[in-house]
Amino acid sequence: MAVHALGERDRYARDERKRMNKCLMIIMMIGCLAAQAKAQSPAPESNKVLVTGFVGGFRSPDDIKQGVVQIRDHLRSLACPGLQVETFSHWHWRRAYHWIYQAIDQNRDGKLSKTEIEQCPKIIVYGHSLGGWAVVKLATKLKKIKIPLELAVQIDSVGIGDEVEPNNVKEAANFYQRTVWPIRGERHIRAQNENMTRIIGNFLIKDVGHEALAKELPISKLITEKVVALCTRP
Repeated sequence: MAVHALGERDRYARDERKRMNKCLMIIMMIGCLAAQAKAQSPAPESNKVLVTGFVGGFRSPDDIKQGVVQIRDHLRSLACPGLQVETFSHWHWRRAYHWIYQAIDQNRDGKLSKTEIEQCPKIIVYGHSLGGWAVVKLATKLKKIKIPLELAVQIDSVGIGDEVEPNNVKEAANFYQRTVWPIRGERHIRAQNENMTRIIGNFLIKDVGHEALAKELPISKLITEKVVALCTRP
């Protein structure tokens, strides 16, 4: 009886080991298939659009009397999924850089992978007065980490080195006035590389001063149309 009972236990133990081995094999196969499918799947495109605006001088980035802020509020009212719009002082262009960087760094490891760069949001930057100078500073900083800009818009831009668009900017536009003296913005911007950047134009807006220029409809219209086009792309 004891020998028979021992034999039954041995057979039971062998059967249990066989069942466990089969379960482990099934789990391993499922894991392998899932990993293979993930590797073969194309990386999804990001639908995000980031827009950064810069006010100049000592203006507040939340002052609703500023044209830059009015453009921000108008863009926020659009029904564009994934659109984020923020305004900054030109003094704090590095904060804008970190805001963009964090939006690209999806896994929050402090480093940008090749995939994260490939899936980075579409970026538009615009700025008025010294904010126009900040546009170029930000674009140049983003160039160092290989992040492209869809559009850069300078509005009566004031600052040293603000006349050249770095070659990570796909399109750029410049608006300036000659009505009010002494503050008169950059008259002519140019591309660092004409094969990489299209200058939409250097537009003189007449009968308007430096302070009010950012409220002009052609500027808001250009930025809005680009945002909508990016938001509704396939």
